[in-house]
Amino acid sequence: MSRSLYAGWDSKQGRRDYQQDAVGFCEGPAGWLGVVADGVGSYEGSDRASVLAVESAIASTALALVDGGDLPLYAATAVEDTHRNIRREMDALGKPGATTLALVLVAGARAVVAHVGDSRVYRLRAGRLEQLTEDHRASRHVLTRSLGSERATADDCTPDVLETDVQPGDVWLLSTDGVHESLTPEQLAAVLTDGADARVAAQALVESALAAGSRDNCTALVVRVPGEAPETVRGAA
Repeated sequence: MSRSLYAGWDSKQGRRDYQQDAVGFCEGPAGWLGVVADGVGSYEGSDRASVLAVESAIASTALALVDGGDLPLYAATAVEDTHRNIRREMDALGKPGATTLALVLVAGARAVVAHVGDSRVYRLRAGRLEQLTEDHRASRHVLTRSLGSERATADDCTPDVLETDVQPGDVWLLSTDGVHESLTPEQLAAVLTDGADARVAAQALVESALAAGSRDNCTALVVRVPGEAPETVRGAA
């Protein structure tokens, strides 16, 4: 649990034969990083690919958490490094692997969201839940972008990057599709607005998704930014 931020997460295998989700959170003097990854089920090495994605993203953004520099550049570099690192290890293992990746990199009041695939980032502000990522999918079960595949082109690995802000009282949610495909936005928001500890909220989201019938791995990372939103934000529609 973070000391200056209220961060918590949960990840369960669920009804799948094995776990292909991974999650990570770290904090430095200048900010914090949250990341989730979901291995692509059709690839033998995707359980390892998702773990590598989280490890690589954390390593690639470590300096940003110290100097709070060019966040979009750090985020884009993290995605590039992730793809290369997965390809290198999958080649060494002699098996294919691919994964989604969604991250939030924060320094002070600045935030960058980057993602490839269908893992998502949400932000709850003044009671309003906003989905900050758009799934890279051609259909419910067909991804158009992922990291690590030997067949991936540069476009397949290009992240969507969003620069935004952070305000006191914000609640951030990163989730894999096992969670957000099983719960409505209203259900997500209800858990995030009840004031529960971040870890309790993450566990509630995962358990609710499984209870709703999710047959996938389920992962949720919740970060509560301390403080209260300004009056102008709290009163916004």
